Amino acid sequence: MIEAVERLAAFVLFLTGLSHLVAPRAWLHLFGRIRAQEDAAGILLAAVHAPLGLLIAAMHPVWSGAGLLVTLIGWALLLKSLAYLLSPAHAVRVLDASLAAGERPFRLGGLLLLPIAALVAWIALAP
Repeated sequence: MIEAVERLAAFVLFLTGLSHLVAPRAWLHLFGRIRAQEDAAGILLAAVHAPLGLLIAAMHPVWSGAGLLVTLIGWALLLKSLAYLLSPAHAVRVLDASLAAGERPFRLGGLLLLPIAALVAWIALAP
């Protein structure tokens, strides 16, 4: 089960990173639509991050070795979601900053996420 969670995390991180890199305008529009929801923006933004975080936190109890990275990614996503759920105003500020910066940060995020995805894939496939 742990290896399956690692493989899923690698796929999600890879697809998300690649999408940020090649389609940043789509992410900008998505975040703009989420921002337009005012108070509900925190809930919607949390819904983007929570599923993978919940899955990893619940099914990947690895606290040593290389697998620790996957566990930490999951808990970081879960804490990020919690922050957005508990403080919708914080979520709105994050969205405002993202939207003001344009497409470039999404491309940069994709460039940073792809090596992390590769590392998680290596962890998942290592003997």
